[in-house]
Amino acid sequence: MELDTARHIRYFQRCYKSVLPHHYTANDSSRLALAYFILAAFDLLSSPSSYTSAPDSSATPPSLIPAADRPRLRAWVLSLQHRSGGFCGSPQHVLPREIRRGYDGELRVQTADDPENANIAATYFALMLLGILADESAEGAASTYRHVDRVATLKWLKRLQRPDGSFGELVQDDGTIGGGRDMRYCYMASTIRWILRGNHGDRILDFDVHKLVAYMRRSQTFDGGIAESEMGESHAGYGYCAVSALSILDLAEEDAEEPNKSLQAGIADIPALVHYLVCRQFAYTDEEEDEEEDEDGENEDGENEGEPPETLTTDTPIPEMATLSIDYVNIAGFSGRLNKIPDTCYTWWVAGALRILDAALPGATSVDRASGRAFLLEKTQHVIGGFGKHVDRPPDVYHSYLGLAALATMAGDEKEAGLGLFDVRLCIGKEAAARVARGRDFVLAGAPRTEEA
Repeated sequence: MELDTARHIRYFQRCYKSVLPHHYTANDSSRLALAYFILAAFDLLSSPSSYTSAPDSSATPPSLIPAADRPRLRAWVLSLQHRSGGFCGSPQHVLPREIRRGYDGELRVQTADDPENANIAATYFALMLLGILADESAEGAASTYRHVDRVATLKWLKRLQRPDGSFGELVQDDGTIGGGRDMRYCYMASTIRWILRGNHGDRILDFDVHKLVAYMRRSQTFDGGIAESEMGESHAGYGYCAVSALSILDLAEEDAEEPNKSLQAGIADIPALVHYLVCRQFAYTDEEEDEEEDEDGENEDGENEGEPPETLTTDTPIPEMATLSIDYVNIAGFSGRLNKIPDTCYTWWVAGALRILDAALPGATSVDRASGRAFLLEKTQHVIGGFGKHVDRPPDVYHSYLGLAALATMAGDEKEAGLGLFDVRLCIGKEAAARVARGRDFVLAGAPRTEEA
């Protein structure tokens, strides 16, 4: 089965052009996240590398993001910037500028009554969206992050780091850090720092990288996986976030002699992590329907339902571990944790983590693409487009985008037909990642230094 690109395009176009179903009401505070999944999907489905051949070889292939909408969308993202640093997730969280409380001597800015309205996830999604929406011109690159308050955002980000090295989600009204110790926040913090060049210019803006790396190292568990924090339960999603965060920290340092310094320092046992991740892929079988009984109490196979099942005995041979293989399996899904059923998004979390490890370090491995691809295309790809979380579940923008991301990641340079090349660290298409990188080159140009902010 092939990826039904046309259906996925129509699905995301409906999400973009019309009101989302009522099920999304609870996500109103996360509108930036919803916009990210929809627009990143548009970009991946229509980036130049997604075309086998351009409709006109002399022109750039058309994008699903309307050119006329890009300025409006950029203005909307920037309107969610919080005056104390960071971004809010929804317009409902942006209070009028007239609402002020006083003056913060450390930040040298007037403060608002709503410091908790800016959060790390919204800030990550905002910066990625600005890169996705940037155009390819030199002026487009220069203006990508021109109106982002780099100094205020980096100072705010630094305040989110706890003494143990972890990151919270937001600064609460009393100045304390709110939100759990979540490995996703560590990944987002590393990405924000890289984009805004926190380790360049005035280093007082930078957070403590060594503490962050040590925190992630302590989060590896006895089974090789990565937990939310020390002594927690291992989770494939946290595994990706730790691996990608460490890889982005290395990307920011631009150290040619030790390109994987943080990655190697932040994961105590890389082979154990690889083993944990590949074990998340397992054979998928449809649930058998209950066999109907006939009038005599026998099922359709003529067996009496009252008879006890055949049991194992001491003579029952147990297969050797070395002989076990998934080569014969046509469909293999991925779980995020032990004893969980297959889920679309974990195909991405697992494949993404292994792809980064495989590219950076010798001896790593990747998932079985054919069986993982079959699970997505045959089991969770929906008839109206998009992907559901589980088999027979309706699609949503989160799982639909990560389903595409998983297919693009597993394909690598071979490419999945209908999808562009993919940047695994940033979880966006390669062309969009290049725009983010070009915009990053200009963030220090004309930026005020800390003393002047």
